[in-house]
Amino acid sequence: MAIYLPIEIIFNSVDLVPFIIIELAILVLTLFFNHKKWFGFSRIYFFIACIVSILPMMYVVPEGAGNQFLLLPLALLPGLVFHNRWLDFSFFLLVVIVFYVVLATRGLVDPIVNVTQEQIDFFRNIYLGVVFLLSFTIIFYFRTLVNEYEQINKKKTMLLKASNDEIKASINYAKRIQEAILPSITLIKTHLPQSFILYKPKDIVAGDFYWMHYLPQPNGWEVDGDVVLFAAADCTGHGVPGAMVSVVCNNALNQSVKEFGITQPSLILEKSRDLVIETFAESIENVQDGMDIAICSLNTKTNELTYSGANNPLWIIRKDSIEIEEYKADKYHIGKCDMMKPFTNHSIQLNKGDTFYIFSDGYVDQFGGEKGKKFKSRPFKELLLSINNEPLDKQKERLETHFEEWKGDLEQIDDVCIIGVKV
Repeated sequence: MAIYLPIEIIFNSVDLVPFIIIELAILVLTLFFNHKKWFGFSRIYFFIACIVSILPMMYVVPEGAGNQFLLLPLALLPGLVFHNRWLDFSFFLLVVIVFYVVLATRGLVDPIVNVTQEQIDFFRNIYLGVVFLLSFTIIFYFRTLVNEYEQINKKKTMLLKASNDEIKASINYAKRIQEAILPSITLIKTHLPQSFILYKPKDIVAGDFYWMHYLPQPNGWEVDGDVVLFAAADCTGHGVPGAMVSVVCNNALNQSVKEFGITQPSLILEKSRDLVIETFAESIENVQDGMDIAICSLNTKTNELTYSGANNPLWIIRKDSIEIEEYKADKYHIGKCDMMKPFTNHSIQLNKGDTFYIFSDGYVDQFGGEKGKKFKSRPFKELLLSINNEPLDKQKERLETHFEEWKGDLEQIDDVCIIGVKV
């Protein structure tokens, strides 16, 4: 409009000047709305103002001037101005409809301005030149924006990749450290030859961990035979936070047995609770983290099992039995909590062929199946009963396969740790 105003005055007449000034004023209002930061409204207003300001020019000038083609570059604007595909399509469709309405109705209105054929030809060339110029400007500006976006996105991708690689390297190193504090499979098979451990961290590192300590001569115990202490623990959280808590809790178990000489499962839990609380008490934050755990001591000669648990139970399947014998845990965890009662010891005499299991809640809490619900305890019991007569390694394989089939395409929601032992 600003370019068209002097051209109209010089080459034609001043008849259209009032129309042009009004149309310019309509468009300039967009700057006011931008100043007020009404950006969403400003975009819509600007686009409609373009149509409103151009539309009268279609009728005040005789046919053949080609000013209707100014609507064509306007059809390109929605994709640049709006960030909503429905608005883009709606305004594009509006321009197309207006264009064909103008073509159909233009001859029905008498033009206000009388011009010669030479002037009409001249302005047609001007309008077509403006159409090409506007179309190129819009497409060039759009391409510039896309190039800038691609460059920014490329830099962000490179930065994210570098950060991700660095974080992944750190977590993988943390995984090696965490694996170093876990008892080796060789150690476990040496002292518990008929056993398996199903250990599936949700992330690279885990809040769940398994623990073992061998007591060839139990301190202060008048027993005949060696004793193996072992546990399945579930610390607060998973991933890196859970792994950090697991290091504190693992260290508390080791201190309780190695430094303080405690061998009774319930007393190990109580001392570990004190050590965990003491560790977190040094923080200025009120840390409530800790762990749920099932800990056992097994006399490898007499097959006497002693169990104590913080929220995690013990399940036993006797030889040729069709049901699970459950020993429930105390309903408070290792860490700071409202209830700080002593933990309970359960002494159980096992017989040859009996199998027992301790585990975290990751398996039974996993969502899956046709309805995407939790697996829950009862189906887990039924699964263990169905595979109980199989070798321990086969049981582990069956449990892992069933877990993956149940989970399907859903995300694993927690770490999984299951220990099975047969005497």
